[in-house]
Amino acid sequence: MKLKTDHGEFEIRELTFADRRKLHRIEVAAVNLKTGEMNSDKFYDMLEWIMDFAFLQPEELFAKLDDTQVDEILIAAYNKYKAGVSKKKS
Repeated sequence: MKLKTDHGEFEIRELTFADRRKLHRIEVAAVNLKTGEMNSDKFYDMLEWIMDFAFLQPEELFAKLDDTQVDEILIAAYNKYKAGVSKKKS
């Protein structure tokens, strides 16, 4: 699957049902459901999971980018995965 960002175009893995459930579990853990506040450590754990899952060689792909740019790419991948889930609803 192609991911287009301001920092380039990347190939990312397709999200299977099982992987989608793993991501959802990590996503829910990042938010305090009572207050709606984000736990930044768990949010970055989610981004790390996305990096490890979506990209075959992230260290090579992102070596010349700064951390903010890498985060923007990972958030774009997350949003693409979430958009794909929304389209699957019937």
